[in-house]
Amino acid sequence: MIKIYEKIKKIILEAGEILKKSQNETFQINTKKVDYDLVTEYDFRIQKFLIEKFKIIMPEVEVFAEEANFDKKPNSKKYWVIDPIDGTVNFSKGIPEYCISVAYVEDDEPIMGFVYAPMMNLFYNAKKNEGAYLNDKKIVPNWSKNLKNSIITLGNKRGKTHEYIKQLEEEVMRIRLFGTAALQICYVASGYCDAFISLRSNPWDVAASHLILKEAGGIVINYKNEDMNIFSKKGLYTNENIRNELLNKTEEMIK
Repeated sequence: MIKIYEKIKKIILEAGEILKKSQNETFQINTKKVDYDLVTEYDFRIQKFLIEKFKIIMPEVEVFAEEANFDKKPNSKKYWVIDPIDGTVNFSKGIPEYCISVAYVEDDEPIMGFVYAPMMNLFYNAKKNEGAYLNDKKIVPNWSKNLKNSIITLGNKRGKTHEYIKQLEEEVMRIRLFGTAALQICYVASGYCDAFISLRSNPWDVAASHLILKEAGGIVINYKNEDMNIFSKKGLYTNENIRNELLNKTEEMIK
């Protein structure tokens, strides 16, 4: 498995190089079901590249991915969960905060997770029960001890995000929206932030960083204070120190 793990990292780094070069090119941008949900030609190109490479090293593993016809959960024990570009809007505007997110999953539980932000040179990875790493250094986060000293990051859901900001802005140090769930959860894992509040995540948004955060010592819970899996749409990716305070402050938001 060690050799496979290193091969996966190499493939993701190669995909990152493709994205770096794309920033000097003109590329096609389309909308999905709504005008503010974008997809680019590179979402498809990177997804195709990753699937083809992964099939060579692990041909028996199925694929669950955001784009094309891979967005249905496979009926198999082992599968990849892939978001070729998490933060497509950022990518389309030349904002460097976007990433490739890949998880290897068994029985619906992430076993390996990789999140790579190529333009910022941030490569997060984790294996179950073996810790989390940022650029090959083990992550030891220095999290805030209470909510008032915390930086909280949010997902985005039209008509709802402002309610979370209103509820929390006087209770925390800062609120941030970066436009990429995978990277925002990794920011929590590395101690840059203290929690990410997910408002409508999909498995490909969170599967890799779900594992990375847990391996860094963080917790992933729903609003009932129960453990959450990668299929949960809403919940908290947080450091343990602020769990109860954050649950109390977000209680009204789940109605």
